[in-house]
Amino acid sequence: MTHYTATITHFKNQPIGIGLANDPNYGLVITSIAPAPEGALGESCLKKGMKLLTINNIDVSGLPSKEVVKILKDVEGKLVLSAENVIPADITFEVGKHYRRPDGVIVHGTMKNDMNSAMPTIFKEAGVPSTAYSRIYKLIESDLKPPAADLRIHEITLDREFGSYVRKQMVKGGVVGYGSESRHEKMFYEMVLKSAHLERNVDLKAMEVMMQVNAMLAKYNLMAT
Repeated sequence: MTHYTATITHFKNQPIGIGLANDPNYGLVITSIAPAPEGALGESCLKKGMKLLTINNIDVSGLPSKEVVKILKDVEGKLVLSAENVIPADITFEVGKHYRRPDGVIVHGTMKNDMNSAMPTIFKEAGVPSTAYSRIYKLIESDLKPPAADLRIHEITLDREFGSYVRKQMVKGGVVGYGSESRHEKMFYEMVLKSAHLERNVDLKAMEVMMQVNAMLAKYNLMAT
């Protein structure tokens, strides 16, 4: 997986403009990057949805987000942050029935979320040029990855709020009638609705990307699914 590094000069207690949250599956995830000039990382290669790995070569990926924020605020001088992508942007390519390898086997391949990896074997066998692979990869990065990152970040927040809701509200018992919901319940309901909206947005983007990818691959008898 590709690693990204950002280097800035930081003064103690100076705002950096980075939001962090702990994800049970991916670790310490960047939830926001403030744009420049408000945020010192606004023009860096770090993006929302990445996993923060190190600060000045010290592993922070397993630390609580609040502790990492404090570390960032206390550092003075050179500040080096490294991160990696955690939001998958995989897409599977299936060979058309009339296309077979010389040995007669119909093969399957996967395009990984790593531009630096070798072009999938299935592309080479079908005669897809590297320029086409590059266009497909960049299309996934630009159109599909952002909404997928938004959904994952919202899911992290929703899980946290649900845990708080269970501890503070549901344990009290009782029936809540329409119009008498607590502030916490209303916020939770709104977050659930937003989650459904974000999921639909990802599905729609995935369909749009798949149609564009299939248009590029049609002449090579490949189909994205």
